[in-house]
Amino acid sequence: MNRVSVITGGAGGMGLATAKIVGHDHALVLCDVRQERLDNAAATLKDVGIDATAVNCDVTDRGAVADLFDTATRLGTLASVIHTAGVSPSMGAADYVMRTNAVGT
Repeated sequence: MNRVSVITGGAGGMGLATAKIVGHDHALVLCDVRQERLDNAAATLKDVGIDATAVNCDVTDRGAVADLFDTATRLGTLASVIHTAGVSPSMGAADYVMRTNAVGT
């Protein structure tokens, strides 16, 4: 059975760099709130021979996170969750930043 790694913030710089390393040994599930960047990240990984399942997911939404993990567990045994999702204070109100950076991850 496949070992599966979930990478939150998978379309961002740290998430994508991590996926390029982990993706050689694990089935990948990338999640991000930005669909276009998520699709681009999955395509970039495919170009280097890594298949990834892309899931649009807001880590502050418990229902979306539950769906994310349902997807991951259908692919195999969950081996790791790598949290790279995060926003800076300039990207939104304080409650949004806290929900994303502290509660969501």
